Amino acid sequence: MSDQQTRAGSRPLRILASGVNFGWGSAGKLSSVLRALRSRADLEVTGIGTELGRPVLTGLGLTRWRTVDVSDAAQVNALVAELAPDLALVILDPDLATALQRAGCPVVYVDSLPFLWTEHDPLPVDVELYCAQRTLPLPPAAETAMSRVRNLTWVPPIVPHSAGLAGAALQAESGAVEQEAGLAVLNLGGLHSPFTGSADDSYQRLVLKPALDALSRAGAERVVITGNLPPDTELPPTGAMTVEARRCAHDDFVDLLLRAGRIVTSPGLTTLLEIAAVDRSAVLLPPQNLSQVFNGDLVEHGCSARLRTSWPEHVLTRVSIDAWHRQGEEYAVERIRARIAAACAEPLRDVVTRELSTGIDQGLDLLANGAPSFARIAQDFGGAERVAAEILSRVPATAAA
Repeated sequence: MSDQQTRAGSRPLRILASGVNFGWGSAGKLSSVLRALRSRADLEVTGIGTELGRPVLTGLGLTRWRTVDVSDAAQVNALVAELAPDLALVILDPDLATALQRAGCPVVYVDSLPFLWTEHDPLPVDVELYCAQRTLPLPPAAETAMSRVRNLTWVPPIVPHSAGLAGAALQAESGAVEQEAGLAVLNLGGLHSPFTGSADDSYQRLVLKPALDALSRAGAERVVITGNLPPDTELPPTGAMTVEARRCAHDDFVDLLLRAGRIVTSPGLTTLLEIAAVDRSAVLLPPQNLSQVFNGDLVEHGCSARLRTSWPEHVLTRVSIDAWHRQGEEYAVERIRARIAAACAEPLRDVVTRELSTGIDQGLDLLANGAPSFARIAQDFGGAERVAAEILSRVPATAAA
């Protein structure tokens, strides 16, 4: 008997759901887990915050959204009392997770970046369940930080429902999903950081032209730019190659990954794992923030260093990044973004874009000649189902009866 059947006649499971406003990865994981849950149970979902990632969640029926000041305990308590949730699913927002747990709402917290944390980073150590995604090994500082978590469980990479992805991969193999040689995806992901604000456009100013030029040289005829590129962004001239910028729902993005002849992406971890789950490969743009530095390690060590485009040494060095990392994520991200902004100043900008162009050319050449699939960076892609099962195992009797 299925979970859906065992819950027949019961009221829907009431869930608060939220992803942090840092990139789009948390919204992607939220989408994957909610889809896995909806396949097994009736849900009544209220979203909290997640302003940046809402386009990713299109099609999930998530229409009710609330905002809450996590520093105001009375406001959080009132929200929990009003909505009476069975539990909250929180992705990478430690402050919200801690506030909801203290207000009496059990929290299932999903951490996709456990390898990143140090003693300087906040962790919701007392939540109902802390699901840490297993990818890169933990360095000593992260081991120490994670040792403070009380109810910790490790889960495989969290991507869209494994059956759907497996089916999509089989469709691609059988020709039902046909790759378009002339189509390229240029994914920029979330282009701002909560530590540095949303006004800084340095990253796209540095990477857009070399990436588009490299794709044109590689023979791309049409490029879809995904991520949250501002609608008024002036795109560089691209000759006969057509370019469109689009904010995609999660299913649409996965479909693009399957159909594109070439993929160039900023190294957000969720995107890399979704590329891996559909057995594709991609060229990595240089990192925007701290986590993307380590995500690039995953591809370099598991696939090929030639797929990884790094910043020139006069912009960022790994020695500097590692030193900043010891002071915590916020400290490091502020300095990484400052260096990227400084690289936009003339005459340094022209030097930087030329070097990036060379690196992207190298990666695209490897793609054209049989780059190793990202599938080798993980052994199991069932994390969404695992988190969904953990949530359903904690359903109160009042919601399950």
